[in-house]
Amino acid sequence: MHAAADDDRQKPHEVRTQLYEERQDYHRLMSEFHEVRQDYHTLMSEFHEVREDYHRLMSEFHEMRQDYHTLMSEFHVVRQDFHRLMSDFHEVRQDNHRLMREFHEVRQDYHRLMREFHEVRLDYHRL
Repeated sequence: MHAAADDDRQKPHEVRTQLYEERQDYHRLMSEFHEVRQDYHTLMSEFHEVREDYHRLMSEFHEMRQDYHTLMSEFHVVRQDFHRLMSDFHEVRQDNHRLMREFHEVRQDYHRLMREFHEVRLDYHRL
């Protein structure tokens, strides 16, 4: 009977020990939970900052892309103008060459006529 009484006295001690260990586990888990929650909030804050940076960069990218398209459109207009001007230049150059040939022909005619005039004048003075 004495041994049974010892068993009964041990039970409350075992229960108290188990409760103490469970409470320590609970506090340890709660501490870990708070650390994890802090890490979560830190990561969420960093995520929001990164997302804001992403949206800002995407906005800048879209602006730059619009600028690019505007510049490309302007480039095509300028290139068309350039080709038109080059075509005009070639026409003017061809006209210039034609006029130069005509000028040389007229000059040759002038010199021929001047020679003929001098010959006629000489003939006139001889008469």
